[in-house]
Formats: sequence, C-alpha cells, structure tokens
Amino acid sequence: MKLLFILLTLISATSLAFEAHVANYQLSIGGFKIAEEVRTLKPLEGSYFYTANAKTSGLAALIKDYSIAAESTFSINNAGVDSSTYQIIEREDKEISKNRSINIDSNLQVVTSALNTAQPKINNWKVNQGNIVDPLSLFLALSFDLKNKPDQSLFSYQVADGKSIKRYDFKKSGNQRIHLENKDYNAIKIKRINHKSGQIEAYFLPAYQYLPALIKQTKKGRNYTYKMTTLNISTAKGLQVVF
Repeated sequence: MKLLFILLTLISATSLAFEAHVANYQLSIGGFKIAEEVRTLKPLEGSYFYTANAKTSGLAALIKDYSIAAESTFSINNAGVDSSTYQIIEREDKEISKNRSINIDSNLQVVTSALNTAQPKINNWKVNQGNIVDPLSLFLALSFDLKNKPDQSLFSYQVADGKSIKRYDFKKSGNQRIHLENKDYNAIKIKRINHKSGQIEAYFLPAYQYLPALIKQTKKGRNYTYKMTTLNISTAKGLQVVF
C-alpha cells in the first residue's frame, strides 16, 4: 500500500511538471533598461534542460558588451525540482570573466565543481538531505511548488551556485494584480525572508504554468527588475504566443 502511494505521488508530480517554453525578459537597473534575456526550457528523457542567455542592449551595449549564458539540468521528484548540473559563463567584451560549472547529487548529498580553465581545482560541498537547486532552476522550483502545494505558504531551498551552498526561504504574500503587455493578470506574490541583504520579490502567473512574470531584486544597494515581455508555450499544435 505504501509503495502504491509513492508511485501515485511520483506519477502525479510528473504529470504536473512543465511544458516546453521560451520566455523573454527585460532587465532594468534603477529603471534604466540594460539587457534582454531569453530563457528556454526543453524536456529531456526523464529530466529538463533549462537555459538563460542575457546580453546588454540599447545604450548599455554601447558602454559595455556584456553577456551571461547559464544552463541547468534538473528532474522532478515527489519533493519538487532537483538539479543535477549547472554552469554559468560571463563575458565582458568577448572575454570570459567567469566560468563556473558544478555537478549535483542530492542522493549522495554532495556538490562537486567541474574542471575548467577558470576552475583548475575540484571542490566539494556537503549539503543537507533533500533536493538541491541552482540559481537558474530556483524560480522554476518555486513555480512547481506554488502549483502543486497551494496550501503551503513557506518554501525553503538549498541553492548551489559553484561558490557556496546557501539556504533561500520564501513566503507567499497573497495575490496581486500586475500589468503586462496592456493586460492585467492575477499573480502570486512571493518574498524572500530571513535574509538581511539581497532581497527578492517575485510575481508568478497561475494562468501560465506559474512562471515568474516579474522579479525584483536588491543587490548592493541597486534595484534590479526582470520583467517578462513574451512567452511561447509549446503545445501539440506548435508554439502558441500567449502574451
């Protein structure tokens, strides 16, 4: 009977997972638009491949040619999103300024850095029992939990970024209407708690896979805003433009 319950839970979690999609975001700092980002999610066999590519645009691109490419591989289990690999590469004027890559194993409770020219030494981090996410899959973990745990208001995650392991705690702060592309949407507001610096406030859309439509962050006194501009969800009929 217990085995049947576990199997049903796993099947339910998989059936309520993500559809393939492409989301475009605009990044602003202090109200000044500086970059465009494209996030793409593709299902793999038993897992997902998630990428983000951001590049300075407009006047900001004339000042500095800066780009970020990140990718994450993760799966879904009965506890939610569980990452297995993560890499981020930053370039300034075509030169690589950061290259971090890690392998994640929540079953063994360990995160291991991968060797590259920027990481000539292998590092290992022990983590607590439970799922592990990375900075890229973090908001998808929230999306999944908001959809599948509607009665839960507090969410905690172990986040591995190739430099350390940090705990992120979030609290659901009710519903709020947000305005995007000349339309109003009902969004779930989430705030990061138990943390003095690096505040995060995000708005997730139940109508569209609970994906984050607006993310506000404070880093070192600067206010960053990520705003979704378009979302294409893959369906049996092809790519559908939602808004």
